[in-house]
Amino acid sequence: MSTADARFERAVLDAFRRAVGRYCTIVNAGGLDPGSLRISVSVLTRTPMSREFGGKVHRIVHQHIDAQLPRARVVSVGFAVDPALPDPGHEFLIQPPARPAPKQTMPLASTELPPVVATAHLTLRYGADFRWVCHLASAPAWVPLGRWTGRAGPDASVRLPKYATFLPRGELLYLRHDGHRVEFARSRIRPDYLVTIDGTPLHPDGRLIQAGPAGSIGYTDGTASSTLLDYHLAWEGGHG
Repeated sequence: MSTADARFERAVLDAFRRAVGRYCTIVNAGGLDPGSLRISVSVLTRTPMSREFGGKVHRIVHQHIDAQLPRARVVSVGFAVDPALPDPGHEFLIQPPARPAPKQTMPLASTELPPVVATAHLTLRYGADFRWVCHLASAPAWVPLGRWTGRAGPDASVRLPKYATFLPRGELLYLRHDGHRVEFARSRIRPDYLVTIDGTPLHPDGRLIQAGPAGSIGYTDGTASSTLLDYHLAWEGGHG
C-alpha cells in the first residue's frame, strides 16, 4: 500500500471504531435488549483496502460488541468497494437500527408542554466569556455533544469549539431532541470522568436524564478536577 492509502485506511478504521461505539451507546441508552440483536455490518470504501483490513474491522466489531452489548450476536461482516463513493470515501451500515425502545414518560402539566417544533436551542455557558448555542433538530437519533478533533459530521451543530479546553476531549455525552423533550445519555468513552446533569450522575447503563428549562452539565475526573457548564433550553417561538 502507498502512504496515502495507509493514511486513508487508518482514517476509515478510526471512523468505523467511532460508528460502532456510537451504535452500542445508542442501544444501551435507548433501552433495547442486546440479547435480541443479530447484528450485520457492511463496510463500503472508495478504494480497495489492505489484506489486513478485514481482520482489523472484525476485531473492532467484536471488541465493542463483547464489551458493551455482551448478549448480542454478530452474524455477518461484509465489505464492498465503490469508486464513485463521495467524500469521505467510506460508508458503514449496522443493522438492525439502534432505535430506542418505547418507554413511559412522566406526565407533565399541560402548561409545561411546548408544541412539537422543528428546533430546540440549547445555550451553554461557562464563566463570563463562553457562550455557545446548539440548534437541535427534532429527530429520534442520538448525537454527541462535546469537544473532539477530526472530521466534522452531520452532528457538527453540537460539536463545541476546539478552544473550549476546559471541557474533556471526546464524545462523553449524547443528547436527543425528540418532540418536546431533550434527553441526555452517557457514552462509555473516557470512564475516568463522572458526568452529571443537574447534579445527578449519568452512567452508561441505559438510564436517561431529561433536560429541564435550565440546569448544569458537570464533568469531574479522577483527580477531582471539575468543570460545570450552565445550560438553558428553549424552543422556536419562545416556548420551553
